[in-house]
Amino acid sequence: MAHSPQYPLLIGVTTKHGNAEWVAENTRNYLAMLAQLGATPVLLAPDEPAQFPDGMTFHPDAQGRLPAAVLDHLDGLILSGGGDVHPRYFGAELAGAELKSISAARDELEIHLSQDALAQDMPLFGICRGCQVLNVAAGGGMVQDLPNHRSSTEKPALHEVALLPGSRLAQTIGSLSLAVNTYHHQGVDIPTLAPGMRAAALASAPDEWLVEAFESPSHRWVVGVQWHPERIFELPDAHRRLWDSFLGACRERRQTTDR
Repeated sequence: MAHSPQYPLLIGVTTKHGNAEWVAENTRNYLAMLAQLGATPVLLAPDEPAQFPDGMTFHPDAQGRLPAAVLDHLDGLILSGGGDVHPRYFGAELAGAELKSISAARDELEIHLSQDALAQDMPLFGICRGCQVLNVAAGGGMVQDLPNHRSSTEKPALHEVALLPGSRLAQTIGSLSLAVNTYHHQGVDIPTLAPGMRAAALASAPDEWLVEAFESPSHRWVVGVQWHPERIFELPDAHRRLWDSFLGACRERRQTTDR
């Protein structure tokens, strides 16, 4: 499908459920951020059809997967935050992952969409759980539990991460330090980082082993962050540069691909 440059960017946003109540409670900040930036979100859920503004609809299968063809009509993909990824996807037993938060259908949806998006060189933004899903989809693993790492959304605890010199992230933010929020209890370290990905930000002492963000040097724009930049209302304005960079890559892809 061809998209004229003047039409708003169409950005896929994954979510655990597609019903209005779930979306209003759990996905609203992503939708608000995209709307603020002039992009149009398309919800991608394992239990509801993906509906495009022009009426085109794609239905998930019994496992929760949407067809890869859905990506042909998008300019970029956001893997949103949420529950844990089942460790079977990276060849491990349960060792800290919270079984009650695991959704097999969501895992199937996001891991396969991620792999298809990587193959198509689509701009891909993994956020918190989405960062972890992206790493697993690319062949990496995960640290299944990080004690005392989550803060409350009512009382967010910001902390500094160290952006690595030469990384896309550091160039985008224009600094080697960034204050971020923290709502995750799982994460990625250097041994579990997927082949082909490189660390872009590390936690501050004493947790320097924890990868707070990573990126792909071989794709147009593939970044995973462990924090929640869509909660821009509680973060420094520098996080807007990350969103601008992502949407800039989406715009560039539209202009350089025959869609």
